[in-house]
Amino acid sequence: MDFKGKKVLVVGLGLSGFSSAKLLAEKGALVRVTESDRSDFLTERADELIGLEVQTELGGHTEEFCSSADLVVTSPGVDIDSLKFSSIINKEAPVIGELELGYIFCPSPIIAVTGTNGKSTTTELIGKMLSSGGLDPVVCGNIGRPLTGELGKINGKNPVVAEVSSFQLETIKDFRPHVAVLLNIAEDHYERHGTFLSYKQEKFKVFKNQLEEDWAVVHESFKGDPMLDKVKSKILYFNAKEEVITESESPIKGKHNLENITCASLVANIYGVSPEAIRQATLSFKGLAHRFEIVASFKGIEFIDDSKATNVDATRRALESTDKKVVLIAGGKDKGGDYSPVDSLVEEKVKSIVVIGEAKERIERAFSKIVPVIREESLPLAVERAYNEAEEGEAVLLSPMCSSFDMFSSYKERGEVYQKAVRDLIEKAEALPA
Repeated sequence: MDFKGKKVLVVGLGLSGFSSAKLLAEKGALVRVTESDRSDFLTERADELIGLEVQTELGGHTEEFCSSADLVVTSPGVDIDSLKFSSIINKEAPVIGELELGYIFCPSPIIAVTGTNGKSTTTELIGKMLSSGGLDPVVCGNIGRPLTGELGKINGKNPVVAEVSSFQLETIKDFRPHVAVLLNIAEDHYERHGTFLSYKQEKFKVFKNQLEEDWAVVHESFKGDPMLDKVKSKILYFNAKEEVITESESPIKGKHNLENITCASLVANIYGVSPEAIRQATLSFKGLAHRFEIVASFKGIEFIDDSKATNVDATRRALESTDKKVVLIAGGKDKGGDYSPVDSLVEEKVKSIVVIGEAKERIERAFSKIVPVIREESLPLAVERAYNEAEEGEAVLLSPMCSSFDMFSSYKERGEVYQKAVRDLIEKAEALPA
């Protein structure tokens, strides 16, 4: 596609929008970027784009600035429906997302990994296994490295491993991964998709443009799902029983991670990676930051950072992965899902829950008949309260079941604040006289 002289509006100046704008400018497009927010950080990004002759507006979307575009490129965080019904943009202009834009210019085959939980872990595992097999993969996507920003590393021969979200799949047109991975689908993002069916349909778009020579790697729980009837590619199913390494050997704990390992190994098999290379890559994998990460142990109490658990199913997996009684820290920006799927696990494994953020009242209503629920106003205060609740041999687990955007810029920032609060608490406690 020739973008030279084309008027392109990029909506959102986050990492995806910033990367898209730079790529489009390099391709000769006449680029404008519109961003609803305003901050010093965004102003710095806007200033950097001026050197590429990209026009920007911060603090809102105006018709005067936006309406003349021939093409609209959106960031994943932009609600497409509200954008389409807006009178601000040209209704005749096609709308694509950053993922589609990156795909247009990507010379290598893509491995796309989607699902509600486990995407980042599986994406990184696949990359590590392919590297172990002598390939030179580019790992990117919804893990903080947009595809559009990684194109300079892609040479047409090295495989691309991309984590893709439902938000990104909303806006695909021709995006066709050679291997499409679907890990799981659980309740999430009702605030965007409205219903579970709508959310599921967006996830299944990962297979939309695949052909018979492509591959679909799918969890066995989807066997018999009518939505798979439309998939044209060759389907491989995976589960936790197909053992790559034993659970005791695995550096990342939990049945769900055995499934992620098995899934990644199937993808590596497609690319000809040997079983021994797969095994060595798995044994050396350290897991991801803020995903069931052991932060510290103090006076027999273990502190676990699972800030990346932004939905109920992720917290279910965290609780299944521990054999300790836990004081759970939960809460954040509510996504509108149902908390009851973890009722039995909460009753079995949770001693008490410390709740924070916008969702604290809803979480309290959901669990107060099962375990004691305590409200706190900040994450550091929640850490202190949870420590006081816990006893030797137990754990303090941050696993929020909610997004972070009421109090933090990302789950990463939330995890970093949690870890600092744990370190501060230990330092303070150690300084007390014996």
